[in-house]
Amino acid sequence: MRRDIIIALVALMALCGSSVAAAGTARERDERLRGYVDATQTADLPFRQPLLGVNAELTQYNEQELAQQLDLMKAAQVHWVRQFVRWDEIEPQAGAYDWSAWDRIAAAFAGRDLKLVAVLMNSPEWAHSAGEASLAPTDASHRSAAPDDPAAFARFAAEFSARYGQTIDFYQIWDEPNLTAAWGGYEPRAADYAALLQAAYAAIHSADAGATVIAAALAPTTENTALNISDVTYLDDLYRLGAADFMDAVAAKPYGYDRPPEDYTVDPNVLNFSRIVALRDIMLEYGDGQKALWASAWGWNSLPADWTGAPS
Repeated sequence: MRRDIIIALVALMALCGSSVAAAGTARERDERLRGYVDATQTADLPFRQPLLGVNAELTQYNEQELAQQLDLMKAAQVHWVRQFVRWDEIEPQAGAYDWSAWDRIAAAFAGRDLKLVAVLMNSPEWAHSAGEASLAPTDASHRSAAPDDPAAFARFAAEFSARYGQTIDFYQIWDEPNLTAAWGGYEPRAADYAALLQAAYAAIHSADAGATVIAAALAPTTENTALNISDVTYLDDLYRLGAADFMDAVAAKPYGYDRPPEDYTVDPNVLNFSRIVALRDIMLEYGDGQKALWASAWGWNSLPADWTGAPS
């Protein structure tokens, strides 16, 4: 009898241990897969999407150099090439366009299995008010300031997409508008950016019906001040403003900072690679989960152990 009781107790302990282990495994699985959707199990997502891309500065190359660089990208199995389109350089005077650099770029991509992501940004001086920026001027303040009238930017976006729509299918509107430094030194307001995005969205789709218009890649920050707005807060504000109707995809910059890839913490107050999951949660909250969430730039800084210079 005593032996039977001992065996029963051992079995019960083993069962409890197994249950605890199973629960722990389930929690770990849920934590690691938070934000992940299996594309083979839903029709809302493409079965396969090429992932590898680079941020490039292609305007510096002549025709021969540009061809060489694109060939190197292709050899490295790069698929996406993200390139800034600086409105202030293309239309320095209202209605006077200099397409030379972009004609060269578009011609180089023709016939190559590479996809351009054109990031439309920067305002010519004639498109925004003169004078000092209100908060934190930088050397780039005047260029990165939004135009006074979103319609002016929309006209440029329409001209650009009409000219290059045969080559370019992906357009991104601005970069890091949740930071003062990327918003001309002015206070970054989601409502101001939403107006710019809406105008550009309509203009691009009118010229290139099959285009994908991507919202600006938001800079990861935990601030919520007049200078910088948390990317989590900013995206939520955009959805509250109805921006889901004028963006075909959302974008982020999930940098790892000083935390390892294995850090699965999802918290608005934590900067890590998993921060992108917090943005995905917002998309799901507003019923917008069928859209892609692009990582426009990501990675970690790495310095050798014997580094003696300034910290990164």
